[in-house]
Amino acid sequence: MNNLSGQVIKSYEIHNLIGTGGFGAVYSAYQPLVKRDVAIKIILPEYANHPDFIRRFESEAQLIARLEHIHIVPLYDYWREPDGAYLVMRWLRGGSLRSLLKNGPLELDAAARMIDQIASALVAAHRRGIVHRDIKPDNILFDDESNAYLADFGIAKDIHEATYDGEEDGEISGSPLYLAPEQIQSEPVTPQTDIYSLGIVLYETLTGHPPFVGEQGLMSVFISHLKEPIPPLQKYRSDLPAALNAVIQCAASKSPEDRYPDAISLATEFRRALFGTQPGIPKEPAPVVQSTAEVDDILVITKPLAPGTTIIISEEIHNPYKGLQAFEEVDAADFFGRETLVQRLLEQLKETRFLAVIGPSGSGKSSVVKAGVVPALRKGTLPGSDKWFLAEMVPGSDPLQELEAALLAIAAAPARNLPELLSEDERGLFHAVERVLPGLKSELVLVIDQFEELFTQVTDEATRAHFLNSLMVAVTAPHSRLRVIITLRADFYDRPLLYAGFGELIRQHSEVVLPLSMEEMERAIIGPAERAGVAVEPGLVTTIISEVSEQPGALPLMQYALTEVFERRRSNILTLEAYLEIGGVLGALARRAEELYQASNPESREAMHQMLLRLVTLGEGTEDTRRRVMQTELISVENERTVTDLLNRLGKHRLLTFDRDPQTRTPTVEIAHEALIREWSRLREWLDASREDIRLQRRVMTAAQEWHNQHFDPSFLATGARLQQFEALLNEGSVALTGDEINYVRASLAQRERQQAEEAARRAHEAALERRSRIRLRALAALGFVAAVITSVLAAAAYQNFRAAEEQREKAERSAQISDSLALVSSSQLELGSHNNDLAIALALKANEIPDPPVEAQRILARAAFAPGTQRILSGHDGPVFSSAFSPDGQMALSAS
Repeated sequence: MNNLSGQVIKSYEIHNLIGTGGFGAVYSAYQPLVKRDVAIKIILPEYANHPDFIRRFESEAQLIARLEHIHIVPLYDYWREPDGAYLVMRWLRGGSLRSLLKNGPLELDAAARMIDQIASALVAAHRRGIVHRDIKPDNILFDDESNAYLADFGIAKDIHEATYDGEEDGEISGSPLYLAPEQIQSEPVTPQTDIYSLGIVLYETLTGHPPFVGEQGLMSVFISHLKEPIPPLQKYRSDLPAALNAVIQCAASKSPEDRYPDAISLATEFRRALFGTQPGIPKEPAPVVQSTAEVDDILVITKPLAPGTTIIISEEIHNPYKGLQAFEEVDAADFFGRETLVQRLLEQLKETRFLAVIGPSGSGKSSVVKAGVVPALRKGTLPGSDKWFLAEMVPGSDPLQELEAALLAIAAAPARNLPELLSEDERGLFHAVERVLPGLKSELVLVIDQFEELFTQVTDEATRAHFLNSLMVAVTAPHSRLRVIITLRADFYDRPLLYAGFGELIRQHSEVVLPLSMEEMERAIIGPAERAGVAVEPGLVTTIISEVSEQPGALPLMQYALTEVFERRRSNILTLEAYLEIGGVLGALARRAEELYQASNPESREAMHQMLLRLVTLGEGTEDTRRRVMQTELISVENERTVTDLLNRLGKHRLLTFDRDPQTRTPTVEIAHEALIREWSRLREWLDASREDIRLQRRVMTAAQEWHNQHFDPSFLATGARLQQFEALLNEGSVALTGDEINYVRASLAQRERQQAEEAARRAHEAALERRSRIRLRALAALGFVAAVITSVLAAAAYQNFRAAEEQREKAERSAQISDSLALVSSSQLELGSHNNDLAIALALKANEIPDPPVEAQRILARAAFAPGTQRILSGHDGPVFSSAFSPDGQMALSAS
């Protein structure tokens, strides 16, 4: 495995490599989103990609994460993807027992303190059915105050389940120097397996050496564990009390039946031997001392006791009831009352690849699937189902992204371009399943819980339709390897029916979750208590049944009431008196919520108010539903310390549930069940008083996210009436905004102010231009007047000049005409003198053509006119005329030719 220091994985900043082992490597890291130092164990690809590991990782990690004990290193987060699995744990700075032993064996007081703390941790794990199987010095860690913690349950095993295939074939899990004989021989493991390993670790803690070192190889170590007695402690330390040998010999006995019955007995006997009291070897587990749910009230030894003190490590009995939370797969052993329904669902799954489990809110549909159907499939109830892969998701606001994360969790190899494949067409999911499943015969069961979120959280209709059609195509395609189980609230039953293909699947393959019968309800009440070793008063059962049987959707209320009663048990009996004290089924939830509110200071009360408003999606024609949000969103609204404290208190009383975003691993929060919305009157009043503001805040949130996704493009800022609404919400609304939402509104307001300033400047500029224009126009008018006057004067002068020129031209033209006329007169006179009268008259006529001809022209015309000559020319004959005759009046003439 390459060194990952300096990289960022799912928002975790990887720092230094702490250590490596056969299964993977451990790094120190930092999670900036919650400002926390962590340790991350990264499992090697050859293990993380193994089909059996993939099948069991989620359920086993869930089981380990449920281990809550002050001396167990908490598992904060976990996920798996192709080529790796990741376990995020608390970072402890004190090092491991292995590192401490490099400086020699521990002092006796320190060893006693360590064994007390680790023993209490082991008891907690064993009570949950978990065997560690790899107890060794490397897995015992210390904090700055030298308190010991049991770490690395990464290969821990639920002893109620079957082993991995590899183990069935003889493969050994654990570290050779600390293996119990039954592990070496691949026999079933029990809590006594861990006691053996703890005995070996205790030997090395006291002496600085393991009892069997394997000088001749690994096989010699195995033979020693199987046959050789544990060497006396005095082989390495003569100062140790001889009585300690008996303790070690008992803990590390070859036969599990001969070892201490539990880790408490080992710790108790160790102290007795250490301080000189003759040890006894109890044959029964140490009695459990009852305690409250408060972690601080659990008696855990954190410093040495006085010599001779008898130690009793009190361990909290696991509460088998789930409050408002749904039963998960790891809770299957505590799930009672729905056996018939589970069997009916399994029968349907034999015949179909799609199954819709429909019921009202609070009917237990999610629990039936997760704690009933899924464990049955893992056990192989249906043919081959123990080899199927199971993935779970909720639609959220981006169902395709959630679907991608679910598929990657079971993918054995990197699936390239999976987002594009899922979104490009409706056959994308079918092809994606083919790509991620290993082998040709494996199948995938996809559980989609809270399917109604597809209609309450998804705002884009195209996305919703594509997701529904993808599911329909994938489960109905020939040779499909996908099975889909959905849980859907009954009041949303009509929504998927609007989509033709998917609606037909719902119609043909759905199962309605009916209320529990009286017998089933009795099993649901008594079964978990009996499994925890606690009795239930008959009167309590009768009272609960009488109240719940008339209340539809009351199962979460019943579970919550039983959770509260279990915390108030007396002598390990659930009593009717305690039940009545909390207000019964109908009053326990509201009473607890109101108590938490009343016990808070004013700042915390307002934080609770604002937090719960954000944790609800308002119903549009349906009931209000819970909404899953990032913890960072809540912290951004109120003081971080106040919110964190509030989340812890509400979570402790099971009013909230916590998870992580599959993409960024950011912690998420949601109300544990809609029952809280229905039953707590104060919350309903808050919602009714702020409905319009809540809707407006969701619009602000969506707009702010779009603005951020578009890299703060100003065109995505609010304007107009929409901005006025946002401004009113910011200044006077009943719903507080996050930092990002406030920044969005303020950026929109700033843009509006800039635009208003720019508009005012533009108008001022236009007004100034208009004023300058008017001044210019007046100036131009004055100039125009002056110019007009000057032009008029110049025009008059020019006209005078023009007229003078014209007159000169006219005079010149007249002179020329008269000269020409007089010339013609002279010519006419010459022709008259030559008796060419016809030409003379013609010239005289030409001389008189000008206006006002000269006198001389007129005179020559008269002389020519009266001179003998041609009077007329008559035409009509082609040849010469030989004779003519005229009438006496001169009007007619005859000619001959």
